[in-house]
Amino acid sequence: MSRTPAEFPPPRPSRRALLGAPLLLPFAARAQGLDDSLAGVVRRGVLRVSVSFWTSRFLPRPGPDAPGMRDGFHDALSRLIAQQLGVRAELLPVRESGQGASRLIEGEVDVALAPPITRQLLRQIMFCSPHLNLDLVVVARGAQATERPRQRLQGMRLGALSVLAAALVDRGTLASVTPVATPWQLLRLLTEGQLDGAILTSVTADSALRELPELGLRVQQSLAPATFAAAVAYGAHDLRRAVNLAIEQLLLDGRLADLFRRETGLPFNPPYPE
Repeated sequence: MSRTPAEFPPPRPSRRALLGAPLLLPFAARAQGLDDSLAGVVRRGVLRVSVSFWTSRFLPRPGPDAPGMRDGFHDALSRLIAQQLGVRAELLPVRESGQGASRLIEGEVDVALAPPITRQLLRQIMFCSPHLNLDLVVVARGAQATERPRQRLQGMRLGALSVLAAALVDRGTLASVTPVATPWQLLRLLTEGQLDGAILTSVTADSALRELPELGLRVQQSLAPATFAAAVAYGAHDLRRAVNLAIEQLLLDGRLADLFRRETGLPFNPPYPE
C-alpha cells in the first residue's frame, strides 16, 4: 500500500549520533533553542506522558471510573525515555481514543505514547520516529470460521477506536467503520450484537482472547499493520529531537524489543525493515 510523502517517518539519526545520545542530552537540556519544550521539561524535572490504548491489555474486573486497561509496555517506555532525559515520568492514561492528541494541543502533557500515524493526526500533532508496527485484526464472536476475503468485510458492521476508524476509511481499507471511544465499549457493542466485528491491535486482541474467554471471541480477519510513534505538540522541536534520540538508542541496544516481549508476550515487530 502506497503512502503519501507526509506519512513517511522522519529521517533516522546516524548511528554515531544515536550512540552519543546519552552524552548529548544534558547539553541539549541546557540549550535555549528555537523553543522551550525540552528546557521546560528539565526545569520541572517531570516528563508528562499521555499513555493510550494501543498496546493495552484488558483488566478482567475494571473499576467503575477507570478505562479498565493497562499498557505495561508504554508505561515502562515512558520511564525509560524520562530516564534518558534525566527527569521522572508522570503517567496519564487516556480515558478515550484521541485524548492524547487533545492533551498535547491543550498543553496538558509533553508526550503522547503512542498514537498511530494517520493523515488526520499529522495535521494536529508532530510525530517522532516510529518505534512499533502492530498488526490490526478483526475480532468476532462465535465458532471459528475461514478468514474472509477483504472485500467481504465490507458487509460487516465493524467498529474501531475513533482515531483508527477514521484512518481505515481514509486510506480505503474499509468503506465504513463505526468510531468507538474505548476497547471495552467495542467489546460491549460486539457482545450485544450491535457490531459484527471489532478492529483491535494484535496486542489488545490477544489480551481479550486470554483474559475474557467467557465472551467466546475469535480472530476473524487480519488487516494491514499500523505504525505507531511518540508524538509532541507542534513547535516542540527540541523535545522531539530528544525523544527521537532516546527511542533510537533503545531500538539499537535491543531494550525496546526486550521490553515489548516481556510486557505483551508477543514477538516484537520493528518499525523499519531489517
